[in-house]
Amino acid sequence: MLPLADLQSAMRDAALGGDMDRLSGVIVEDGFSHTERLSIHRGNTTILLTEALAATFKVVHKLVGEDFFEAVARLYIRAHPPRNPCLFEYGHDFPTYLASLPQLDGFPYMADVARLEWGWNEAFHAAEAPVLSASDLAAVDPDDYAQLAFTPHPALRLVASPYPIKEIWAVNQCGADDDAIVDLDEGAQTLAVVRPKAQVEVLELSEPGLTLTEYLAAGERLGNAVERVQTAVPDFDPASTLAVLIGGGAFSTHILQS
Repeated sequence: MLPLADLQSAMRDAALGGDMDRLSGVIVEDGFSHTERLSIHRGNTTILLTEALAATFKVVHKLVGEDFFEAVARLYIRAHPPRNPCLFEYGHDFPTYLASLPQLDGFPYMADVARLEWGWNEAFHAAEAPVLSASDLAAVDPDDYAQLAFTPHPALRLVASPYPIKEIWAVNQCGADDDAIVDLDEGAQTLAVVRPKAQVEVLELSEPGLTLTEYLAAGERLGNAVERVQTAVPDFDPASTLAVLIGGGAFSTHILQS
């Protein structure tokens, strides 16, 4: 009999497509070989994890088709097995895996669509937290705005792409116009995924606005963050970006730093 840790490791490897022979003599056969019994377990595991990926990456699943998605999922599952028990946490590196597939070279936006879907998934399952509103800032003296620092809401996720991924994502949602067409030449999009209440929302930012958001989410004071962005983009006006972020619920709290 294998030690428990070795038995668990062998079962995991067999379920994910690895060698079954380590379990020869361990699995009671009783009319079925150990490989036949383990093949059933492997098949069920693959189906379950494929369904979990398809539930998270609905638009990718729709765009590539069921057969291709299932084939890719099988390879991904064997190369990147789950590390956590919650199925909604599975697939964080699936977008990167898609980007590595030569079969998708003709669809260069696919990995970024997957990144948006993963950001949506993380935002949906993020921890609850207060949402900073404009009224919360009403008591701050305008002379002190530069000293403001913000705590990002746990749901905030940022996604950038050279393609109009928000439109691609939107026209492939349930209930969208079946005849809608997205022009890939519409250009790059920088997005903030938020969840101010129960509903996940996708907000559009400018490229310098995304950079400002990254600085603020990292704890930079507002004055320093704006100065850094304006060094690269002198005519950048932060007001519209801040309005989108605060109106969208991107931050949880604020403090004044001396």
